[in-house]
Amino acid sequence: MFRNFLITSLRHLSKNKVFSAINILGLTVGLTCFTIIALYVENECSYDRFHDREEDIYRVVTNFINSDGTIIPDATTPSALSTALRNEVTDVESATRLSPAAGRLYLFEYQDKRFYETEVIRIDTSFFKVFSFPFVKGDAKTATADNRSIVVTESTARKYFGDENPIGKVVRVNLNGGTDYKIAAVLADIPEQSHFRFNFLLPFESRRNPDTDWDRSVFYTYVKLHPGTNIDELSQSVATLFKKNKPQSIDDHIIQRLDEIHLHSDLKWELGVNGDIVRVQVLVVIAIFIVVLGGINYINLSTAQALRRSREVGVRKVAGAFRSWLIFQFLTESVIVVSISLLLSVIVTQLSLPLAHSVFGNDLIAAFNESRYVWFIVPAVAFVIAIGAGMYPAFYMSSFKPVKALKGNVLQVPEGVGLRRALVVCQFAISTILVIGSITIANQLDYMQRKQMGFNADDVLILPNVRGGIGATPVDNDAMLREMGSLAGVENVSRADGILGFNNSVTGVSTKGTNHTALNFIRIDYEFIPTLQLDIIAGRNFSNRFPSDSAGIILNETAATQLGLDHEAIGEQIEWDDASGTHPVTILGIVKDFHFRSLRETIKPFGFILEVGNGSNFFVRVNSKRQQQTIAEVSGLWKRHAPEHPFDYIFQNAPLAQFHIAETRFQKLVTGFTAIAIIIACLGLFGLVTYLTDLKTKEIGIRKLLGASLPHLVQLMSRDFFLLIIIALTLSIPISWYIMNRWLESFAYHSDFQLTTVLAAIMSILLVTLFTMGYKIVHTALRNPADSLKNE
Repeated sequence: MFRNFLITSLRHLSKNKVFSAINILGLTVGLTCFTIIALYVENECSYDRFHDREEDIYRVVTNFINSDGTIIPDATTPSALSTALRNEVTDVESATRLSPAAGRLYLFEYQDKRFYETEVIRIDTSFFKVFSFPFVKGDAKTATADNRSIVVTESTARKYFGDENPIGKVVRVNLNGGTDYKIAAVLADIPEQSHFRFNFLLPFESRRNPDTDWDRSVFYTYVKLHPGTNIDELSQSVATLFKKNKPQSIDDHIIQRLDEIHLHSDLKWELGVNGDIVRVQVLVVIAIFIVVLGGINYINLSTAQALRRSREVGVRKVAGAFRSWLIFQFLTESVIVVSISLLLSVIVTQLSLPLAHSVFGNDLIAAFNESRYVWFIVPAVAFVIAIGAGMYPAFYMSSFKPVKALKGNVLQVPEGVGLRRALVVCQFAISTILVIGSITIANQLDYMQRKQMGFNADDVLILPNVRGGIGATPVDNDAMLREMGSLAGVENVSRADGILGFNNSVTGVSTKGTNHTALNFIRIDYEFIPTLQLDIIAGRNFSNRFPSDSAGIILNETAATQLGLDHEAIGEQIEWDDASGTHPVTILGIVKDFHFRSLRETIKPFGFILEVGNGSNFFVRVNSKRQQQTIAEVSGLWKRHAPEHPFDYIFQNAPLAQFHIAETRFQKLVTGFTAIAIIIACLGLFGLVTYLTDLKTKEIGIRKLLGASLPHLVQLMSRDFFLLIIIALTLSIPISWYIMNRWLESFAYHSDFQLTTVLAAIMSILLVTLFTMGYKIVHTALRNPADSLKNE
């Protein structure tokens, strides 16, 4: 019997090629989108799970609390914390601290090869007691044998040593005038699913004792706990340690699980660009929406064919077929359609993964090959679609009465039309929400890109001036800077030890012991503020005419406000925290607030101090009309003055653009999946149009005989459909307004939810609907009445 059902189902699919193709296309696209999103979600949720006992590894982070109660969430802690945790907290099995490059360029040299490296982390001897990155050569014991042993990744070893065995090779690094390090171990390349990445691990060295330094929060502290440890007790132990060693501190400290950092942590000075659990949740909802739309589409298209299959049902029932047989027959068809769609979706997914990689920013090809869950979830979803979406058409068509079915009168009474209309309303409500969301995200992204940052980042080259030699003749940076400034295409040059939007230092400042505030700052020379065109709204810039400026500071508006100062505070002194205690600095000027972080965050306190000869970066403002020529001239000048240092540069815009990458990708994803959802919804609408126009065929024939015009017939048949769309719009607009306003509120600076967004979405949906319905309605209205009434 099953063989008969199978043959009959295949014959029906072959006979109705258009409807079968539409069903299979809709389900294939839906399952493909679901699979790709599922791969992305699995990849995002698998970060840091490759470590042994990752559930027992935690990170300690800090909430810096200012005197006014404002909080600055920060990923760093003092270096002494890890030692104290290891020695004084019994629940801690091991603890380690690490210090990343934080934007600093290290210059590595092996024979005639010289490369700048930024993926460098300084570690202590406990690093591999907490983390279990896999070794290719060497082991954890040899990796940290002494303070001249370093660890490299496999691809980095090939970059420097080719196919030679790297163990024991000596490289020179620009530390302390040039320091030799021996390769002690090689790690497999760091998995993409790690919240921090590196190419080199160097031993940590400092003139300060890191085991007693509770003042500088520039380290990242991780602990591995004994199994079964109570996290609340660990939090209390951390609080006790800080109360003991920093009794004056009011800061708070948080414990984060290692495998939750990537999706649930968005702190200042994260070790890498983390994901966002909200974006993941949104994509999961979109994936479910698309699958549901595909299922609804299948129901509508299946029931749209009921008129054509009514006689088949009647003949089968007269021949003695039980209703259960008919239900099984229709479910078999559903399973075949979904199985074909599932097979095609696997093929389409494989072909789409290279494009998906560029959009998602993740290696989904590897995720496709290594997935542990997707290949169970996707077939399960396909099975649910086959049974769930196939159930209603099966029960509906198997319920036809034989007499009515053989006469072809089963559609004279519109049974079930209400459900199908409700499904179309649901489809277009979902589509409208996605369209409004897509437009809102695009508007916010445009707002972020057009937002004035408070300084001019255009046409500013940043040249890494690596401090420290590698045994070669020291570079005369002052001479090189003067010569750069004399180039015809250079408008201004300056030096600084940080980059706005990328890296800076942090310290504490206060007004005579009160209004204590965490202050971001960089060290600059006299020309930095003019080069970046920051706006001084009170006081003056640093000047070489005043030697006392070396003890001065320039603040932004937010810093002055949080310190309880106004524009009249020029010449007043504030207390500056450092390792030796505090010392006074004089306020020389106040600059207008500028953005140096993502627009999700409010502008934080920022300051500039003068340190002319210590800038690790050159900033060169070039004439936009002579940009390429000037870059070539600067390159030649660099190679003449610093032949041992590779020439490299970025534009100041580049670090600022990093703030928008996640939103740009998110906008592309939502727009793409929205377009797919609309296509699937239109297929469902086409099914309902087909159903209802078949129902009204004879009515239309009679109306044409009585003189009805084509516009009147089109209006008659389209009225119900546009009513459904209006209902969908009415339901979806307030939902969209609520959801997107909540999303916009996650940005400290954002565009408004605009009426034009709603109008654009309405026009888009109406135009797509008109196009989808137009062909079928006009085709039906133009039919010869004799053909419509020949059965009467």
